[in-house]
This record gives sequence, structure tokens and C-alpha cells, in this order.
Amino acid sequence: MSSVAAPRGRRRSPLHDGRFFQPRRPAFWLYVTVMLITGLVLVGEQSLIRRISPAGWALSWALLLLYALPVFALVYVLDLHEREPISLVLGALLWGAIAATTLSGFANDGWGLVVARLGGPEFAARWTAALTAPLVEETLKGLGVVLICLIATEEIDDMMDGFVYGAVCGLGFAVVEDVFYFMGVFGGSPAGVLQGFFVRVVASGLYSHVLYTGLVGMGIGYFMSRRERQPLSRRVTVVAGLSAAAVLGHFLWNSPLLDLFPDSPLTGAEWAMIPVATAAKGLPLLVFAGLAVILSRRRERRWLRVALASEVGSAGVSAGELAVLEVPRRRRAAVRDMRRRAGGRAAGLLRRLQREQVNLAMVRSKVDDHDPALLEQRAYCGSLRDALRAIPGAAPAETGDR
Repeated sequence: MSSVAAPRGRRRSPLHDGRFFQPRRPAFWLYVTVMLITGLVLVGEQSLIRRISPAGWALSWALLLLYALPVFALVYVLDLHEREPISLVLGALLWGAIAATTLSGFANDGWGLVVARLGGPEFAARWTAALTAPLVEETLKGLGVVLICLIATEEIDDMMDGFVYGAVCGLGFAVVEDVFYFMGVFGGSPAGVLQGFFVRVVASGLYSHVLYTGLVGMGIGYFMSRRERQPLSRRVTVVAGLSAAAVLGHFLWNSPLLDLFPDSPLTGAEWAMIPVATAAKGLPLLVFAGLAVILSRRRERRWLRVALASEVGSAGVSAGELAVLEVPRRRRAAVRDMRRRAGGRAAGLLRRLQREQVNLAMVRSKVDDHDPALLEQRAYCGSLRDALRAIPGAAPAETGDR
């Protein structure tokens, strides 16, 4: 069989512009300005707390990076069909780590004084964290997700996109906040840092800011991606409901309600009570968020099937390819089988074809039958298939016949 050259380079959908650097958009400059100002403040704060215990500070960052890297990877791959541009995901992460933490520190302190004045010292000691932090922090983290959406509006296709941006924003916030806790609340010594890591990460990591802001992001993703399909009232209701669930879960976590935590210093079996105490506070919201993610992923699968139904039989996708494409497990299996039969180059081409067929679905859902972007994407998928089938051993491929 004659060789057919594959189109070179990675290519995004004609209707997407996945760059973070978009100087023509005001949201980009607002993001940059806030990040520069808050970044200077954060550097000063980190320099100050490092002097408390250089060894403890370094250990804090090392442990939190070990936690953050796999969580980041897990969140990033949750979107089944299209990975978000890494520059935008990192933008959300950095907003949570720098801008949201810094601004929340000032706002929480201010509102804490209000609570103390209205409720008195004893009430403030028990309730300030619950009454101030949830609304302040989720608002400021959510603002970062909104800015990312405004910088690259075309990238927000569904609720899972919003979840990814919200969750990584929450992850950035959690890492920096934990450094402050390790150094301040737990004393900053290596032993104190290890204790703080157990309490705030090992026992509590499933119920952290990743979860809260992921829900806020889902609401924002729904609001942004349904502009042409749902009335404003419904979109506002969804984003308000999911944000309220995040704030409520955060409130319960910070409040003295359901407080099963043993008193310090911890000894013996009391350490085993920490995971029980965190589960009592965080498990309901974790279950809620898990169900929301599952339902969103099922909706993604239905969307893909409907969007590509009219394309079946064209140069873009076949019936067999669609059956594989809509189930991630089948996609991975098809790539593995292709690698076994025809080698790594063929497996890479099949993966590219699958990715571009998802882009075809996105284009198809936004334009009419004769739009040049649709015709271009359809032809591009066909060229990838032709190049794949020209590789010895790749045909008949797992992708199916046209």
C-alpha cells in the first residue's frame, strides 16, 4: 500500500482559540494586574514565614507538591473528550495560589473584626471561620474561573470544563493555605509540618478547596456553555445552586457543628479519629460532587453521540468510529490494539484522529451544514484516516469502515 503523509503538528478546532495570552481582551489585563500586585504581597509573606523555620518551610512545599501533582493530573484528565489548554489550566491554578489566597487573607481579617464586634470574642472564636471564609474564598476563587472563561470564552463547552478550571484553582489555593497553616498553626518545625500534613492533607484532602471550587466551576461552566440554549433565569439558578452547595459544604467544614476532632495534643488512638472526624464533615459534599461529575460525564457522552450522528458516513467519522469514540475505555483499548498491530506511529495517528473527531463534534454543534469550519474539520479527519490506513498493519483498523 502506498504511503500517505499525515498532516503535521497538533491542531485545535477552527472555532477554538486556546491561548492564555490574549491582550485584546480586558479580562486578560485585569488578571495580569491583580496577579502582579498580589504576587508581590505573597512573595513577601512567604519570605517572612520562611524565617520561622527554613527546614519546615521547605518540607511544607515538598510535601504539598507531592500531593498536588497527582491531584492536578487526575483533575486534568477528568474531561473525557477534550483536554483543556494547559496554559489556561495553569492560569486557574496560579490564580487560586496567588490572587485568591492573598485577597482572601485581607477580606477574612476584615470580616473577622466585624464578627468579633457583633458577636463578642467567644462567639467569634467559634464561628468566624465558618461565617467569613466560605463566602469570601469561594467568591474570589470563582472570580478567577470567570476571568479564565472571559479570556478564552470559546474553550468553555460544558460543565466539566468549568469543573476542571475550578478544581485546579481550588488546588492552588489549598497548597498555599496549607503552607501558612503548617508554619503558623502547627508551629513550623519539621515535626509540626508532618502533623499538619496528616491532619490537613492525608485525612482531609478529599474534602478540600478542590471540591468546593470544582462545584463553583461547574456552575460557571453551565452558565457560559448554555448561553444559546437555556434562558438566563435557568443558568443563574444552576450557578447559584452549585455555588451555594460549595459554600454550605465549606461552612460545615469550618463550623463547630459535627466536630468530632479530638483535642490537642493528640495521643495514641486519637490520631485514628482524625479521618473519622473529617469524613463526618466532608463526606456528604464529596458524594454530591461525585454524583454531579458522573452525571456531567454521562451528559458529555450523550452530547457526543448526538453531535456526530449526522456526520456518520462522511469523511469525518464512521459508525464504528463513533461507537469507539463515545466510550473512553474503548478509545484506550483501540489505541493499544493499534500499537500492537501497527506500531507506535499508527497508535499516535489513531489518537490524533479520535481527538480531531471530538473537535468535529464541537464544530458540528455550533455551525450549519455548509460552514467552512465544518467542511475543513471533516476533511482533516479524513486525511488523518487515510494516513493511518496507509500504514502496514493498520487496516482494517479499530476505527471502523467508512
